[in-house]
Amino acid sequence: MANVAQKACAACKHQRRKCDQNCVLAKYFPAEKSDDFENVYHLFGMQNTLKILKSVEEEEGDATIESLIMEAEMRLEHPVHGHFSVTRKLSIEIEKTETELEFVRKQIQLCKGVDNRPGPSTREGRPDQL
Repeated sequence: MANVAQKACAACKHQRRKCDQNCVLAKYFPAEKSDDFENVYHLFGMQNTLKILKSVEEEEGDATIESLIMEAEMRLEHPVHGHFSVTRKLSIEIEKTETELEFVRKQIQLCKGVDNRPGPSTREGRPDQL
């Protein structure tokens, strides 16, 4: 049987070394994800990436790498504050929406208070059926 050559993962390709079955990053950064690896590498470095990955349980590895990739992408888009700028922007939007909701609730209460007169109820039946 011919020995099928394994395609180097993005990490090994970056380091210009042969990728073998013992490569820790091959699972998370296949050759197609070279852009993701480059972003993570530039933000965290190889040693920190490996240290972070080794500090979590094996079943948490996928989520950990996804978090590193997202953080690296946020740093590209927002170099100064990273994901914090997005979080802050969303917090401001939530505060504005809550303020608007409170205003609408007060307007509804005001309208209900003005129109407290007894009148035909649409719940008991249609008014034209009297």
